[in-house]
Amino acid sequence: MKLCLLYPNKEAYSETFIQYHKAYLKPVATLTGGWRPYLDQSDKSIFDFPLSEPIRIFTKRVFSGLYPSLYNSFLDKYLLKIQPEVVLAEYGITGCSVLDICQKRNIPLVVHFHGFDAFDKNTLEQYGSSYKKVFIYAKAIVAVSRDMVNQLVELGADKKKVHFISCGVITEKFRGADPENAQQLVVAVGRFTPKKAPHLTIKAFQLVLEKCPNAKLVMIGKGELWDECQQMIQEMGLQSSIQLVGIKTPDEIMSYLKQARLFVQHSMFNPVNNDSEGTPTSVLEASSMGLPIVSTTHAGIKDAVTHGVTGLLVNEGDFRTMASHMITLLENPALASQMGAQAREKMIHEYDMKLQIQKLTAVLKKV
Repeated sequence: MKLCLLYPNKEAYSETFIQYHKAYLKPVATLTGGWRPYLDQSDKSIFDFPLSEPIRIFTKRVFSGLYPSLYNSFLDKYLLKIQPEVVLAEYGITGCSVLDICQKRNIPLVVHFHGFDAFDKNTLEQYGSSYKKVFIYAKAIVAVSRDMVNQLVELGADKKKVHFISCGVITEKFRGADPENAQQLVVAVGRFTPKKAPHLTIKAFQLVLEKCPNAKLVMIGKGELWDECQQMIQEMGLQSSIQLVGIKTPDEIMSYLKQARLFVQHSMFNPVNNDSEGTPTSVLEASSMGLPIVSTTHAGIKDAVTHGVTGLLVNEGDFRTMASHMITLLENPALASQMGAQAREKMIHEYDMKLQIQKLTAVLKKV
């Protein structure tokens, strides 16, 4: 299968699912570099003329209305050269950007939605009409949660075209946590952004400390709310109990998870723009490690976490019950171990990376 993979963010540390797609789907060509991807796997631009980059940037900034036509002409040449059998566009916006040329050349298009692109209010206002065109032409549409399947159908997608294929986790790699014998360490992993609500995790942990004064919380990641959360911790006087450690490599994250009693994440709809998660990779990785999950009934989390079996879930915004659930697991290491073991089994049988890649490959081959 001659697959061309298009994705926007070359260096996004949090988009591990795209790196997995590159590694496992083995595309013959990739393009990245924004919502109109233009850099191939060798960082060579599809704008193949002298001084192309300054001219491209100038056109995009000064004559923005002309840029789509310029981009389309060079994307057309590129796709004619590599002759892909199918194009996989990561994110709905990318699908909109390459639709015209795929349609012109009759190249099957599969569009993979991931989260905000299906829910964010501003995104839907800007791209809603284009999405309808994508839904008509695309041979298949991929959603990473059941909630997202329903959302895309409501937006106009044919239900027969929409496939629920979650992000996956490499279960052979993410393993080795021992919550029963771990210290009272809670780990959170994710961008410091409104839909992750890190401030509510902090407020919940403040209540945890009333019952478990020796407990520690490590929060991994960065984002626009990082400084605000750091200040919040200082004002609460929780510097000795909550540590913000910034961005870490996958191996470093695993090291933290191996020492933890449980994993926590307070995902929720962004009240300002309705931005949403898809299925957070961090929840899958922590579950695969063998940790119980304390999280919210948000998006794909309720698919990945079975309440009362592999973790404990709360309604969005309910940080008090979240605190209670953390206390339960911190005070009952045997229960944490039991839930963690069941979480790992669920990942092996339902979310293993090979299984998800097989599902996605089947869709790509079918179209």
